[in-house]
Amino acid sequence: MPTLLFDEAESKDVVSDVFASLLSGSTIVRADNAKAFLLASVHHRCLNVLQHKQVKERFACLLTEDADTLISDNLVEEQMQMEELMSYVRDNLSLMEHNVFRLRYLKEMTCQEVAGALNVSRQTVHTHLKQTVEKIRKYFNSNSKAI
Repeated sequence: MPTLLFDEAESKDVVSDVFASLLSGSTIVRADNAKAFLLASVHHRCLNVLQHKQVKERFACLLTEDADTLISDNLVEEQMQMEELMSYVRDNLSLMEHNVFRLRYLKEMTCQEVAGALNVSRQTVHTHLKQTVEKIRKYFNSNSKAI
């Protein structure tokens, strides 16, 4: 797995996420295809992580560029979406959700590092991340906006 993400800690986070989602009980895995299901789940989760990194890199570039260089309509629109996202995070999430989101996605800390920084369990970090992402998705889907 580190060959997809090139980061052992992040790879472990992905595997933990997959098992955490299985433990939630929402998915039932048959014994005859458990190995294939787990491998496919981890693979797809890795692809999601990579896609998220690309989006984060685009947003980071937008935030660091001078206003004079933001000529393209697409770049301006992306910057506005990022500002709206950060405004939503700031105004609508609990303090813990906001801190977990900021440390995990903006400071690029692993879930284990976030747990240590906030003095909570790793499962607590996963729970808050899941809730936060669901709230953000619901908000942007209900407002017909894509991030």
